[in-house]
Amino acid sequence: MKTYKYRVYPTKKQASEIDLQIEKCRLLYNKLLALKKDAYKNKSVRLSRKDLYRRVKGNKEMYSQVSQNVADRIDKAYKNFFARIKRDERKKGFPRFKKYGTYNSITLPQITKPKNIGKKTRFPKIGWLNIKYHRVLQGTPKIMTIKKAKSGKYFVTIFCDNMPKEKITVGNGEVGIDFGLNHFITTSNSEFFDHPKPLGKMSEKRKVLAKKFSKTKKKSNNRNKARVKLAIMDEQIANTRNDFGWKLCRKLIEKYGTIYIENLNVKGMLKNHYLAREITDVSWSDFTSKLFFKAESAGGKIVKMNPKNTSQKCSGCGEIVRKTLTMRIHKCHHCSLEIDRDINAAQNILITGIGLEQPKSTPVGDETSTDGISPKQVLPMKQETPYNSRG
Repeated sequence: MKTYKYRVYPTKKQASEIDLQIEKCRLLYNKLLALKKDAYKNKSVRLSRKDLYRRVKGNKEMYSQVSQNVADRIDKAYKNFFARIKRDERKKGFPRFKKYGTYNSITLPQITKPKNIGKKTRFPKIGWLNIKYHRVLQGTPKIMTIKKAKSGKYFVTIFCDNMPKEKITVGNGEVGIDFGLNHFITTSNSEFFDHPKPLGKMSEKRKVLAKKFSKTKKKSNNRNKARVKLAIMDEQIANTRNDFGWKLCRKLIEKYGTIYIENLNVKGMLKNHYLAREITDVSWSDFTSKLFFKAESAGGKIVKMNPKNTSQKCSGCGEIVRKTLTMRIHKCHHCSLEIDRDINAAQNILITGIGLEQPKSTPVGDETSTDGISPKQVLPMKQETPYNSRG
Protein backbone atom coordinates (compact mmCIF):
# COMPACT_ATOMS: atom_id res chain seq x y z
CA MET A 1 0.00 0.00 0.00
CA LYS A 2 1.04 3.56 -0.65
CA THR A 3 -0.65 6.86 0.12
CA TYR A 4 -0.70 9.85 -2.22
CA LYS A 5 -1.68 13.27 -0.94
CA TYR A 6 -2.76 16.10 -3.26
CA ARG A 7 -4.04 19.63 -2.79
CA VAL A 8 -7.68 20.25 -3.73
CA TYR A 9 -8.88 23.61 -5.07
CA PRO A 10 -12.66 23.48 -4.68
CA THR A 11 -15.07 26.19 -5.77
CA LYS A 12 -16.93 28.12 -3.08
CA LYS A 13 -19.96 25.95 -3.63
CA GLN A 14 -17.92 22.75 -3.41
CA ALA A 15 -16.08 23.97 -0.30
CA SER A 16 -19.39 24.66 1.46
CA GLU A 17 -20.66 21.22 0.35
CA ILE A 18 -17.52 19.52 1.70
CA ASP A 19 -17.97 21.31 5.03
CA LEU A 20 -21.64 20.29 5.07
CA GLN A 21 -20.82 16.63 4.35
CA ILE A 22 -18.17 16.61 7.09
CA GLU A 23 -20.67 18.07 9.55
CA LYS A 24 -23.29 15.48 8.58
CA CYS A 25 -20.71 12.73 9.14
CA ARG A 26 -19.91 14.17 12.57
CA LEU A 27 -23.58 14.24 13.59
CA LEU A 28 -24.07 10.70 12.28
CA TYR A 29 -20.99 9.55 14.20
CA ASN A 30 -22.37 10.97 17.45
CA LYS A 31 -25.80 9.45 16.76
CA LEU A 32 -24.44 5.95 16.09
CA LEU A 33 -22.10 6.15 19.08
CA ALA A 34 -25.04 7.12 21.33
CA LEU A 35 -27.07 4.18 19.97
CA LYS A 36 -24.19 1.78 20.63
CA LYS A 37 -23.68 3.06 24.17
CA ASP A 38 -27.42 3.03 25.04
CA ALA A 39 -27.92 -0.47 23.62
CA TYR A 40 -25.19 -1.84 25.86
CA LYS A 41 -26.17 0.20 28.92
CA ASN A 42 -29.94 -0.48 28.83
CA LYS A 43 -30.22 -3.86 27.09
CA SER A 44 -26.68 -5.29 27.43
CA VAL A 45 -26.61 -5.66 23.64
CA ARG A 46 -23.42 -5.02 21.68
CA LEU A 47 -24.24 -3.53 18.30
CA SER A 48 -21.94 -4.92 15.61
CA ARG A 49 -20.71 -3.10 12.54
CA LYS A 50 -23.48 -4.73 10.47
CA ASP A 51 -26.07 -3.46 12.98
CA LEU A 52 -24.72 0.05 12.53
CA TYR A 53 -24.86 -0.42 8.73
CA ARG A 54 -28.60 -1.14 9.02
CA ARG A 55 -29.08 2.11 10.97
CA VAL A 56 -27.49 4.22 8.22
CA LYS A 57 -29.27 2.45 5.36
CA GLY A 58 -31.62 4.71 3.42
CA ASN A 59 -29.86 7.96 4.40
CA LYS A 60 -30.28 10.01 1.21
CA GLU A 61 -28.41 13.06 2.50
CA MET A 62 -25.10 11.19 2.28
CA TYR A 63 -23.55 8.72 -0.12
CA SER A 64 -24.07 5.18 1.18
CA GLN A 65 -20.37 4.25 1.31
CA VAL A 66 -19.49 7.47 3.14
CA SER A 67 -22.11 6.83 5.83
CA GLN A 68 -20.92 3.21 6.17
CA ASN A 69 -17.39 4.47 6.71
CA VAL A 70 -18.68 6.45 9.72
CA ALA A 71 -19.88 3.14 11.20
CA ASP A 72 -16.46 1.63 10.38
CA ARG A 73 -14.74 4.39 12.34
CA ILE A 74 -16.85 3.69 15.44
CA ASP A 75 -16.16 -0.03 15.16
CA LYS A 76 -12.44 0.67 14.79
CA ALA A 77 -12.48 3.05 17.79
CA TYR A 78 -13.96 0.30 19.98
CA LYS A 79 -11.45 -2.29 18.74
CA ASN A 80 -8.56 0.06 19.51
CA PHE A 81 -10.04 0.74 22.97
CA PHE A 82 -10.19 -2.97 23.85
CA ALA A 83 -6.71 -3.49 22.38
CA ARG A 84 -5.33 -0.80 24.72
CA ILE A 85 -7.02 -2.54 27.66
CA LYS A 86 -5.33 -5.83 26.73
CA ARG A 87 -1.98 -4.06 26.51
CA ASP A 88 -2.75 -2.50 29.94
CA GLU A 89 -1.95 1.00 28.73
CA ARG A 90 -2.37 3.87 31.13
CA LYS A 91 -4.70 5.83 28.87
CA LYS A 92 -7.48 3.57 27.61
CA GLY A 93 -9.19 6.18 25.39
CA PHE A 94 -12.86 5.15 25.44
CA PRO A 95 -14.67 6.37 22.25
CA ARG A 96 -16.07 9.86 22.80
CA PHE A 97 -18.49 12.13 20.99
CA LYS A 98 -16.97 14.47 18.42
CA LYS A 99 -17.17 18.19 19.10
CA TYR A 100 -17.69 20.71 16.34
CA GLY A 101 -14.46 21.10 14.37
CA THR A 102 -12.85 17.84 15.56
CA TYR A 103 -14.27 15.68 12.74
CA ASN A 104 -12.44 16.92 9.64
CA SER A 105 -12.62 14.28 6.86
CA ILE A 106 -14.93 12.16 4.73
CA THR A 107 -13.87 8.85 3.23
CA LEU A 108 -14.95 6.91 0.17
CA PRO A 109 -13.84 3.36 1.11
CA GLN A 110 -14.31 1.88 -2.37
CA ILE A 111 -13.42 3.66 -5.61
CA THR A 112 -15.72 2.31 -8.34
CA LYS A 113 -13.76 3.69 -11.33
CA PRO A 114 -10.06 3.64 -10.37
CA LYS A 115 -8.91 4.32 -13.95
CA ASN A 116 -10.36 7.84 -13.80
CA ILE A 117 -8.41 8.75 -10.66
CA GLY A 118 -5.35 10.77 -11.57
CA LYS A 119 -7.01 12.40 -14.57
CA LYS A 120 -10.45 13.46 -13.40
CA THR A 121 -11.74 12.98 -9.87
CA ARG A 122 -15.38 12.97 -8.84
CA PHE A 123 -16.53 12.63 -5.25
CA PRO A 124 -20.21 11.69 -4.65
CA LYS A 125 -22.47 14.58 -3.54
CA ILE A 126 -19.65 17.09 -4.24
CA GLY A 127 -18.90 16.77 -7.96
CA TRP A 128 -15.79 17.00 -10.11
CA LEU A 129 -12.86 18.31 -8.07
CA ASN A 130 -9.96 20.45 -9.25
CA ILE A 131 -6.96 18.53 -7.90
CA LYS A 132 -3.31 19.34 -8.57
CA TYR A 133 -1.70 15.97 -9.34
CA HIS A 134 1.94 16.97 -8.79
CA ARG A 135 3.06 13.33 -9.11
CA VAL A 136 1.80 10.38 -11.12
CA LEU A 137 -0.39 7.84 -9.34
CA GLN A 138 0.93 4.27 -9.37
CA GLY A 139 -0.84 1.07 -8.45
CA THR A 140 -4.62 0.63 -8.13
CA PRO A 141 -6.55 3.37 -6.26
CA LYS A 142 -8.70 1.84 -3.52
CA ILE A 143 -9.71 4.46 -0.95
CA MET A 144 -10.15 8.22 -1.22
CA THR A 145 -10.39 10.69 1.66
CA ILE A 146 -11.07 14.43 1.54
CA LYS A 147 -9.64 16.24 4.54
CA LYS A 148 -9.93 19.85 5.66
CA ALA A 149 -6.75 21.03 7.39
CA LYS A 150 -6.76 23.47 10.30
CA SER A 151 -5.34 26.08 7.95
CA GLY A 152 -8.53 25.89 5.86
CA LYS A 153 -6.87 24.07 2.95
CA TYR A 154 -8.41 20.95 1.42
CA PHE A 155 -6.46 17.81 0.59
CA VAL A 156 -7.34 14.49 -0.98
CA THR A 157 -5.60 11.31 0.17
CA ILE A 158 -5.64 8.29 -2.15
CA PHE A 159 -4.63 4.81 -0.98
CA CYS A 160 -3.24 2.61 -3.73
CA ASP A 161 -2.72 -1.15 -3.82
CA ASN A 162 -0.57 -3.39 -6.07
CA MET A 163 2.31 -0.94 -5.95
CA PRO A 164 5.30 -1.62 -8.23
CA LYS A 165 8.73 -1.77 -6.64
CA GLU A 166 10.17 1.72 -6.24
CA LYS A 167 12.91 2.50 -8.72
CA ILE A 168 15.73 3.22 -6.30
CA THR A 169 19.25 1.91 -6.73
CA VAL A 170 19.99 0.36 -3.34
CA GLY A 171 23.60 0.64 -2.21
CA ASN A 172 25.81 -2.33 -1.30
CA GLY A 173 27.53 -0.98 1.80
CA GLU A 174 26.72 -1.30 5.51
CA VAL A 175 26.56 1.62 7.93
CA GLY A 176 25.77 2.34 11.56
CA ILE A 177 23.76 5.44 12.47
CA ASP A 178 23.75 7.32 15.77
CA PHE A 179 20.96 9.81 16.52
CA GLY A 180 21.83 13.05 18.29
CA LEU A 181 20.85 16.66 18.92
CA ASN A 182 24.11 18.40 17.97
CA HIS A 183 24.00 16.49 14.69
CA PHE A 184 20.73 14.85 13.68
CA ILE A 185 22.49 11.65 12.58
CA THR A 186 26.11 10.61 12.51
CA THR A 187 27.26 7.65 10.41
CA SER A 188 30.07 5.21 11.12
CA ASN A 189 31.77 6.65 8.00
CA SER A 190 32.20 10.01 9.80
CA GLU A 191 29.31 11.71 7.96
CA PHE A 192 27.24 14.36 9.74
CA PHE A 193 23.69 15.34 8.77
CA ASP A 194 22.12 18.34 10.52
CA HIS A 195 18.37 18.81 10.95
CA PRO A 196 16.83 22.15 9.89
CA LYS A 197 14.97 22.32 13.27
CA PRO A 198 12.07 24.43 11.97
CA LEU A 199 10.34 24.72 15.36
CA GLY A 200 13.43 26.25 16.94
CA LYS A 201 13.85 28.77 14.09
CA MET A 202 10.18 29.81 14.13
CA SER A 203 9.62 29.56 17.88
CA GLU A 204 9.65 33.32 18.56
CA LYS A 205 7.26 34.07 15.71
CA ARG A 206 5.01 31.22 16.80
CA LYS A 207 4.94 32.52 20.37
CA VAL A 208 3.73 35.92 19.11
CA LEU A 209 0.94 34.28 17.05
CA ALA A 210 -0.05 32.02 19.96
CA LYS A 211 -0.19 35.02 22.29
CA LYS A 212 -2.41 36.94 19.86
CA PHE A 213 -4.67 33.90 19.54
CA SER A 214 -5.04 33.53 23.31
CA LYS A 215 -6.06 37.19 23.70
CA THR A 216 -8.88 37.08 21.13
CA LYS A 217 -12.50 36.68 22.13
CA LYS A 218 -13.97 33.19 21.80
CA LYS A 219 -16.19 32.52 18.76
CA SER A 220 -15.10 35.81 17.14
CA ASN A 221 -13.82 36.39 13.61
CA ASN A 222 -10.51 37.69 14.94
CA ARG A 223 -10.01 34.46 16.87
CA ASN A 224 -10.67 32.42 13.75
CA LYS A 225 -8.17 34.51 11.75
CA ALA A 226 -5.52 34.09 14.46
CA ARG A 227 -6.20 30.34 14.58
CA VAL A 228 -5.69 30.03 10.81
CA LYS A 229 -2.38 31.97 10.95
CA LEU A 230 -1.13 29.67 13.72
CA ALA A 231 -2.24 26.59 11.79
CA ILE A 232 -0.43 27.77 8.63
CA MET A 233 2.81 28.14 10.60
CA ASP A 234 2.43 24.66 12.13
CA GLU A 235 1.83 23.33 8.62
CA GLN A 236 5.06 24.96 7.39
CA ILE A 237 7.00 23.37 10.26
CA ALA A 238 5.57 19.93 9.49
CA ASN A 239 6.29 20.31 5.76
CA THR A 240 9.92 21.26 6.44
CA ARG A 241 10.40 18.16 8.61
CA ASN A 242 8.76 15.89 6.04
CA ASP A 243 10.78 17.27 3.13
CA PHE A 244 14.08 16.89 4.99
CA GLY A 245 13.19 13.40 6.27
CA TRP A 246 12.20 11.89 2.90
CA LYS A 247 15.22 13.34 1.06
CA LEU A 248 17.68 12.10 3.69
CA CYS A 249 16.07 8.63 3.72
CA ARG A 250 16.46 8.30 -0.03
CA LYS A 251 20.07 9.48 0.13
CA LEU A 252 20.93 6.84 2.74
CA ILE A 253 19.10 4.00 0.94
CA GLU A 254 20.84 4.80 -2.35
CA LYS A 255 24.22 4.65 -0.63
CA TYR A 256 23.81 1.75 1.82
CA GLY A 257 22.03 -1.59 1.47
CA THR A 258 22.02 -2.40 5.20
CA ILE A 259 21.55 0.27 7.85
CA TYR A 260 21.91 -0.32 11.60
CA ILE A 261 20.10 2.21 13.78
CA GLU A 262 19.43 2.71 17.49
CA ASN A 263 16.19 1.38 18.99
CA LEU A 264 15.57 4.49 21.09
CA ASN A 265 12.88 4.82 23.76
CA VAL A 266 11.74 8.25 22.57
CA LYS A 267 8.70 8.38 24.89
CA GLY A 268 10.95 7.90 27.88
CA MET A 269 13.42 10.50 26.65
CA LEU A 270 10.64 13.07 26.24
CA LYS A 271 10.17 13.02 30.03
CA ASN A 272 13.37 15.04 30.25
CA HIS A 273 11.86 18.53 30.10
CA TYR A 274 15.21 20.13 29.24
CA LEU A 275 15.49 18.18 25.98
CA ALA A 276 11.82 17.46 25.16
CA ARG A 277 11.38 20.33 22.69
CA GLU A 278 14.65 19.56 20.90
CA ILE A 279 13.75 15.87 20.58
CA THR A 280 10.26 16.74 19.30
CA ASP A 281 11.68 19.18 16.76
CA VAL A 282 14.05 16.63 15.17
CA SER A 283 11.32 13.90 15.25
CA TRP A 284 13.44 10.74 15.51
CA SER A 285 10.45 8.38 15.52
CA ASP A 286 8.94 9.92 12.38
CA PHE A 287 12.28 9.71 10.56
CA THR A 288 12.69 6.05 11.58
CA SER A 289 9.24 5.24 10.18
CA LYS A 290 10.12 6.96 6.90
CA LEU A 291 13.43 5.07 6.71
CA PHE A 292 11.69 1.72 7.20
CA PHE A 293 9.07 2.54 4.54
CA LYS A 294 11.66 3.70 2.01
CA ALA A 295 13.84 0.64 2.61
CA GLU A 296 10.84 -1.68 2.29
CA SER A 297 9.72 -0.16 -1.01
CA ALA A 298 13.26 -0.29 -2.45
CA GLY A 299 14.34 -3.70 -1.10
CA GLY A 300 16.88 -2.49 1.47
CA LYS A 301 17.33 -3.64 5.06
CA ILE A 302 17.10 -1.79 8.37
CA VAL A 303 18.14 -3.40 11.68
CA LYS A 304 17.34 -1.86 15.06
CA MET A 305 20.04 -2.26 17.70
CA ASN A 306 20.09 -1.92 21.48
CA PRO A 307 21.63 1.53 22.19
CA LYS A 308 23.05 0.51 25.60
CA ASN A 309 26.64 1.74 26.13
CA THR A 310 27.10 2.71 22.46
CA SER A 311 28.49 6.10 23.55
CA GLN A 312 30.52 4.78 26.50
CA LYS A 313 32.13 1.79 24.78
CA CYS A 314 35.34 2.26 22.78
CA SER A 315 34.95 1.19 19.15
CA GLY A 316 38.69 0.47 18.94
CA CYS A 317 39.27 -1.89 21.88
CA GLY A 318 35.82 -2.45 23.38
CA GLU A 319 36.64 -1.00 26.82
CA ILE A 320 34.08 1.17 28.65
CA VAL A 321 35.13 4.83 28.81
CA ARG A 322 32.70 6.83 30.97
CA LYS A 323 31.67 10.22 29.59
CA THR A 324 29.12 12.90 30.47
CA LEU A 325 26.85 14.54 27.89
CA THR A 326 29.10 17.61 27.79
CA MET A 327 32.14 15.54 26.72
CA ARG A 328 31.91 15.49 22.91
CA ILE A 329 35.26 13.79 22.22
CA HIS A 330 35.90 10.11 22.93
CA LYS A 331 39.38 9.59 24.39
CA CYS A 332 40.33 6.02 25.20
CA HIS A 333 43.16 5.54 27.72
CA HIS A 334 43.53 1.88 26.75
CA CYS A 335 44.14 2.13 22.99
CA SER A 336 44.67 5.93 22.67
CA LEU A 337 41.74 6.29 20.22
CA GLU A 338 40.49 9.88 19.98
CA ILE A 339 37.42 10.59 17.82
CA ASP A 340 34.07 12.35 18.01
CA ARG A 341 31.79 10.58 20.49
CA ASP A 342 28.93 10.35 17.95
CA ILE A 343 31.20 8.68 15.37
CA ASN A 344 32.38 6.29 18.07
CA ALA A 345 28.76 5.42 18.91
CA ALA A 346 27.87 4.89 15.23
CA GLN A 347 30.87 2.59 14.78
CA ASN A 348 29.84 0.58 17.85
CA ILE A 349 26.36 0.17 16.37
CA LEU A 350 27.88 -1.05 13.09
CA ILE A 351 30.27 -3.48 14.83
CA THR A 352 27.47 -4.93 16.97
CA GLY A 353 25.18 -5.21 13.95
CA ILE A 354 27.72 -7.01 11.79
CA GLY A 355 28.63 -9.37 14.62
CA LEU A 356 25.00 -10.14 15.41
CA GLU A 357 23.77 -13.43 14.02
CA GLN A 358 20.83 -12.35 11.85
CA PRO A 359 17.51 -14.02 12.78
CA LYS A 360 14.77 -15.01 10.37
CA SER A 361 13.13 -12.05 8.61
CA THR A 362 10.39 -10.49 10.70
CA PRO A 363 7.71 -8.05 9.52
CA VAL A 364 8.12 -4.36 10.24
CA GLY A 365 6.33 -3.59 13.48
CA ASP A 366 7.19 -6.91 15.25
CA GLU A 367 8.73 -5.85 18.54
CA THR A 368 10.23 -9.27 19.33
CA SER A 369 13.69 -8.83 20.84
CA THR A 370 16.61 -11.21 21.23
CA ASP A 371 19.01 -10.72 24.16
CA GLY A 372 18.16 -7.04 24.46
CA ILE A 373 18.58 -6.46 20.71
CA SER A 374 15.56 -5.81 18.52
CA PRO A 375 16.48 -6.60 14.89
CA LYS A 376 13.91 -5.87 12.18
CA GLN A 377 14.52 -6.97 8.62
CA VAL A 378 12.71 -4.94 6.01
CA LEU A 379 11.43 -6.89 3.04
CA PRO A 380 8.60 -6.26 0.55
CA MET A 381 5.29 -7.34 2.04
CA LYS A 382 1.53 -7.02 1.78
CA GLN A 383 -0.37 -4.79 4.18
CA GLU A 384 -4.04 -4.46 5.01
CA THR A 385 -6.04 -1.62 3.58
CA PRO A 386 -6.53 1.14 6.18
CA TYR A 387 -9.90 2.80 6.58
CA ASN A 388 -8.73 6.35 6.87
CA SER A 389 -5.63 8.44 6.49
CA ARG A 390 -3.13 9.24 9.19
CA GLY A 391 -3.78 12.07 11.43
